[in-house]
Formats: sequence, C-alpha cells, structure tokens
Amino acid sequence: MRFQLTDDYWALDALSPAEWHLVAELPGTAAGKEFSEETRARLYPSPLSPDALADEETLESVEDWNEFVQPEIESTFQEAREVVEKDLAEVELVSMEEFFSPEQYESIKEDLPDLRRVKIAMENTEAWYSTLNQARLLMNEEFDLASSEERMMLRLEQQEHVDPERLLIFTQYELYSAVQGMLVEHVMGLS
Repeated sequence: MRFQLTDDYWALDALSPAEWHLVAELPGTAAGKEFSEETRARLYPSPLSPDALADEETLESVEDWNEFVQPEIESTFQEAREVVEKDLAEVELVSMEEFFSPEQYESIKEDLPDLRRVKIAMENTEAWYSTLNQARLLMNEEFDLASSEERMMLRLEQQEHVDPERLLIFTQYELYSAVQGMLVEHVMGLS
C-alpha cells in the first residue's frame, strides 16, 4: 500500500488483494456487524458509571442522554460509514506498468496481482477517521488487542507464537491504525 496526497484528495494506492479486502471490510467492522451486542454497546457508553449511585436528577440526565444524545451519535457514526462505503465503491484498478520497466512488465504481467486505489476527497477525511476509530475501538473491545502480549510478540517478529486467525485480526487492526496515523500526520492538519 502507498499513501498518496494531493491538494484535492488523498489515496490508498497500490492496495494488494489482502490489503484491499481489509480496507473493504472497514464499514462493516465499524458497524460491529460481526461483534457481540456488548461490544457494539461500547460505542455508546452510558454517561453514568455502572457502579455509581444515582439520584433522580442524574437518572433523568441519563434518560435524556439515551433519548437525545445517543441517537445523534449513532446517526453521525452511520453517516460517516456511508461516506466511506461510497468512497470504497469508487475503487479503481491500478496498472502495474508504472512500477516496472516495459521489458520487466511484459515478462511478469501474468503473475502480478490486481492492485487497487481508493481516492478520498479531502472533505471526507473526518468520516474516514471516525470510521477507522469506530472499527478499532470495537476490534479492541471484542478481541482485547491494545494491551495484548500477542501484539508485543508480533512487534518483536515472533509471529509463530500467535494463532493465525488472531494474526489476521492484528493485521487488520494495525492497518487501520496506520491509516489513521497517516491522516493525523499528513491530512488533518492541512485544512
């Protein structure tokens, strides 16, 4: 994957088939489709701690939260995911010719995977950041990734000690983290 930045858009470019698969899953992951109800509820926590004693006024505030604030948050998150879905629907195939000399390309073109590019308009950056954040939050809640010893093993390149299914989950989580980092570092401060 390459990250491209222009005055009008940023792009996730030269996405391998595996990277494209993980990026294409972003809206569904952010919606929590495959996660437990408890995990999905993590996106909309109560303003009151579960072990807090509440008086009548506090309980009314929680009811107001549930009636007015939480639906607004849910709507905002859904709108962000819809923006990402629309951007993903505009995916382009990338010609591999630009990466090789003409002679090299001719000799290996049958063996090259299809790469993809997703261009994102600058005004969609906040929606992407929100959707990436939702996905990462839910993944961490469901799979306990942020403080996991397995994550440290991966960083120390000891992949043989990590279950292959978990390795894929970590890969997805780290890809989303990397894209978020690029947005913060290169895009979000520009506007």
